[in-house]
Amino acid sequence: MRGYGAYKNTQVATAVQNGRDLEYRLLAQVTGGLMKARDGKASLQEKYNWILQNEKVWGVFLADVNDPANALPRPLKGGIASLALWVIKETKYVMSDDDAPLDDLIEINRQIMAGLKPEPQSMAG
Repeated sequence: MRGYGAYKNTQVATAVQNGRDLEYRLLAQVTGGLMKARDGKASLQEKYNWILQNEKVWGVFLADVNDPANALPRPLKGGIASLALWVIKETKYVMSDDDAPLDDLIEINRQIMAGLKPEPQSMAG
């Protein structure tokens, strides 16, 4: 029963969590991994894993903005979709060249994170 209780508590905490905060944390995680890879602190396999994880995050963003239930303004959805498509294209490039820089992927993530940055009130609870 202990495992179920922990699972239930996790579900409740996740349900309460603001979507923007979750997106911010997810981008922060993959951006940190990309930075580690860029700085030579990750194996080649880890580098590829972070690149592909980043692409998955952007794939989810792309699917989300294409969902008819998404209430974001149309221009914002279009901008996010364009960025997601660029990230997918850039991913193909950096995966095909071990020496390709990751700086552009990192910078895009950082810019989006700046827009998603949690407000102090939402971080407090």
